[in-house]
Amino acid sequence: MQIIPLTELERRVRALQDKMKEANVQASLLVENIDRYYFSGTMQQGYLFVPDEGAPLHMVRRNLERAREESSWEQIVPLAGLKQVPSYLQEYSRRGLKTIGLELDVLPVNHFQRLQKLLPQSQFQDISGAVREVRMVKSEFELELFRKAAEMADEMYQQIPALLQEGKPEVVFAAELEAILRKSGHQGVGRMRAFNMEMFFGHVFFGANGALTSFVDSPTGGRGVSAASPQSAGWNKLKAHEPAVVDYGGTYEGYTVDQTRIYSIGSLAPELERAFQVARSIQDAVVDRARPGASCADLYQLAVDMAGQEQFGDYFMGYKEEQVKYIGHGVGLDYDEFPLLSKGSPHVLEPGMVYALEPKFLFPGRGMIGLENTYYVNQVGSVKLSRTSDERMIL
Repeated sequence: MQIIPLTELERRVRALQDKMKEANVQASLLVENIDRYYFSGTMQQGYLFVPDEGAPLHMVRRNLERAREESSWEQIVPLAGLKQVPSYLQEYSRRGLKTIGLELDVLPVNHFQRLQKLLPQSQFQDISGAVREVRMVKSEFELELFRKAAEMADEMYQQIPALLQEGKPEVVFAAELEAILRKSGHQGVGRMRAFNMEMFFGHVFFGANGALTSFVDSPTGGRGVSAASPQSAGWNKLKAHEPAVVDYGGTYEGYTVDQTRIYSIGSLAPELERAFQVARSIQDAVVDRARPGASCADLYQLAVDMAGQEQFGDYFMGYKEEQVKYIGHGVGLDYDEFPLLSKGSPHVLEPGMVYALEPKFLFPGRGMIGLENTYYVNQVGSVKLSRTSDERMIL
């Protein structure tokens, strides 16, 4: 188990405190699991109180012993229930808290209302944007975890050719890949922050199922095993001369390297093969311009324009009205972090950002064609974290 060093936690908290001061927020009370883990090093249930100066206070409902083992912070105290929070805040802050930041993008309304009743003298302000912006810029400590996640993913992808067989159902193939990843230490879940979004390991599908979208905010969806789980692998069986899509990443100590590769038993139709080459050209053009100071909205438009120039505009990132309005997204502890390489994105690339770029084409009745890789931004440009070759594999 990786213990996040105290120096790393201190860096993260200081970055949040700087943003709190800019917004005139005296303290933040963090509830969401991944946010608490990011700033405390433990996901044990409770509340993380972050004043605008000094160390945070972690109030733990359960499991206190594990929280103290997993976190490098010293101020970790038992919490009997939510009603005990105000007394802890008063004791720890020793001042009246007029403004408290909350993660209002994910905090349930009834939970918010309970906090209002318990802390009537305080005004609450949304701190979620600041939290996500802090998490958007990765440290060298985090980049090393990404590199290990990339190794995990590559080890799995190297074994795919031996597993692809005509007649094999998607879900059986997916289970084989998931077993490989789990044996390597994959946590077995992909996390998404957005409301009502969820992810397992990622997406796997054969042929026409690759062009099926679903409820998840992704260019691809897949059939799934039932209407109760309508995404990723289903019961479709692999046939020759159709795309087999694997959109699985490695996840090491919570950090995910997202990537997609296309395989086939025998060649694909010429139009699909050409679409793959266009996807690679779009990837290369975007990465070439993805350097500090680059507008993420401009990078998105570059990709859309290139797809249109190649007469594939209707198929890019979905088919016609099903198209999503992004070509890439930040990754880290969640699949849907900042920055967003999307239409109208406010984000500008800066060193330390990590993003997954996924130029993809969906052809109804035939499947999905494209690829995805994860990159980090350094002082001069984007560096590829994904290790698997971009070449499409024909078996």
